[in-house]
Amino acid sequence: MAQQLRLLDDRQGLPGAEKALAIRESRRARRLFLQLVPPHTLELVVPAGTKAREVEEFVNEHRDWIARARAQVQTRYAGDRELLPPSVTLRAIGRSMHVTYRHVPNERPRAVVTRRGLELSTVHSDHRDARKLLRAWLLDEAREHLKPWLMREAAAIGRAPKKVQVRLQRTRWGSCSGQGNISLNASALFLEPAVVRYLLIHELCHLFSLDHSRRFWRHVERFEPNCRALDRRLANAWTEVPLWVAAAD
Repeated sequence: MAQQLRLLDDRQGLPGAEKALAIRESRRARRLFLQLVPPHTLELVVPAGTKAREVEEFVNEHRDWIARARAQVQTRYAGDRELLPPSVTLRAIGRSMHVTYRHVPNERPRAVVTRRGLELSTVHSDHRDARKLLRAWLLDEAREHLKPWLMREAAAIGRAPKKVQVRLQRTRWGSCSGQGNISLNASALFLEPAVVRYLLIHELCHLFSLDHSRRFWRHVERFEPNCRALDRRLANAWTEVPLWVAAAD
């Protein structure tokens, strides 16, 4: 099926550095859907067993959306993949920091928060190890802030997860397992607080219902009446993640 879709996508004449859609077959997916996956991939998620004809019809129907999404990605990530940020803004917690880079070949690489901002000490003169330091620092920040935030929302909802993990993920903002464990994406710190709060409520409501049934959405709407609009904002928020987070070394 993936080969058929690659040929199909080439016939569309769509803009973008990568002609083919990234195809992912999912046993959990209930429907076909498109999503932006950082740093510059447009992914088509296909439920297992979907016929190629259905996929072709779906792609044709959403051709304009695909073109707009690719144009958006090209504009958002027009810069050099190797550029390092002069500053970092974490909208979720209202924090903005200037970043400085030091070349210290005889010291251990590290990220330190000072009164002047975030200071990165790197072994290599071109600072190519800085992105790894930045991501490690982001993970620490996310674990410090997202976990307590989730537990505050859990107290209001009346359901608490058994375990909370915070990781850097490329395709999901969060997830909830059948065992009641919640995983959150550290990149959520780049989003505005209202969207992050919705994400936390969304995952906590999976403790009532693991699927996205009407019962699930009734729970979400109870705690966040504006959930549908916030869900759309969350789905389109991948372009708010800086390239140094999304691009692998």
